[in-house]
Amino acid sequence: PIPVYFFANLLYWAFFAGITTVQYGLPSEMTENPTQRAQLVGVNQIAGAIGGTFLSVLNVYLFTIWGKDNWESYFNMALLYGIIGTAVLLLGFLSIQERPFDESTNVSDADVDANVIGDDNAGVAANAGSRLGFGRRLVSVVWNFLSVLKVKEFRNYLGLYLSEECFRTVRGTLNTYFVIFVLLLDPQTVSLATGVNLLFGIACVGFFMWLTARIGGPRAYRLGGFEVIFVFLAMFALAMNAGNLPTGTRAVLYIGLGLFMNFGITGVVNATQYTYTFIPDVDEIITSKRREGQYAAINSTIDDIFSSAETIVIGLVLEATGFVEGATSQPPQTVTALACLFAFAPIAICLIGIVFTYRLKLNRGNHELLLSEIARLRAGGSMDDATDETRALVESLTGMPYEQCWGHNNVINVARRG
Repeated sequence: PIPVYFFANLLYWAFFAGITTVQYGLPSEMTENPTQRAQLVGVNQIAGAIGGTFLSVLNVYLFTIWGKDNWESYFNMALLYGIIGTAVLLLGFLSIQERPFDESTNVSDADVDANVIGDDNAGVAANAGSRLGFGRRLVSVVWNFLSVLKVKEFRNYLGLYLSEECFRTVRGTLNTYFVIFVLLLDPQTVSLATGVNLLFGIACVGFFMWLTARIGGPRAYRLGGFEVIFVFLAMFALAMNAGNLPTGTRAVLYIGLGLFMNFGITGVVNATQYTYTFIPDVDEIITSKRREGQYAAINSTIDDIFSSAETIVIGLVLEATGFVEGATSQPPQTVTALACLFAFAPIAICLIGIVFTYRLKLNRGNHELLLSEIARLRAGGSMDDATDETRALVESLTGMPYEQCWGHNNVINVARRG
């Protein structure tokens, strides 16, 4: 049974990775309209929050009626979720509408060695691409996976994304310890705050769907980020004065500050995901292809890598502070270290993300200009006819000379001398 269980889980996570990767690419694939992309990102956040809450409540209910000390309960729940999941996936498959596909954006044969075959012979290139050996295909896949890091605007986006992920992970991992050992509150306070924050967060998403579409991702990120920093400082002040406040006052202040915290976090997450939807457009001016899939894959992979690394690092740091796992209380120096880690580590990480927002150049006006240039080149326009303004914009977004864009590089094709 153990090998069967292992391979069943392996298959599940292999396919689940594909499903979670798709959600990163859908807003870019479905529309070019910035407002619609903001709405898609927001709906994704809201649906995730509602779905998570529903499943948590359903789990409690099912364990109540089926019991939690027998294997049949877990089997029945897995079967039920399998049926529900299949139905939802089928509904999504039938309901998703993509924008019209342009054959010239197809990336599948773009890695054929143009130096050997020639750029203009598309038919020969396609046939040659189908005859490429496994080794060449593998190199091509790895190169396409890593080549996204050559795009300047994507590297800037990663600064936002990794900062957002890191400070939220630190806060989430240390939150319970902070509440129990620093504020001296009971675990039920964490559960109450989580429930209240979730409902408030859903309302905040609706607000940021509107705001981010109007002012852009970088400015919305800064708004949420500075608000988060302010709340972390207030949390630290609460921690330093916890011994002088009644238990009820500490609980009310913690829950209230948590609401403000959730407002800022919602803005940061929404702005990050919204900013991501524009990255494939920058890539298109470089490669003349659409590569939402590559960007979604590397985004998902980086997420998994950093999530694992953060958990390990936080554990080591806690151990270094003298934290005693399973204890009902902690030494005074550990309590102080917990308060500092909870407040100042996320602040430092969030500031890094804010710095990267000033490096991002892709606002709504620049995006419209970029799309116009892509449409002009897609219609057969000459690169020689580009305006100075367009050249300067493309170079600021891509990090390479305008003349090396639109496929005149080795970003897709590792064998090409670009």
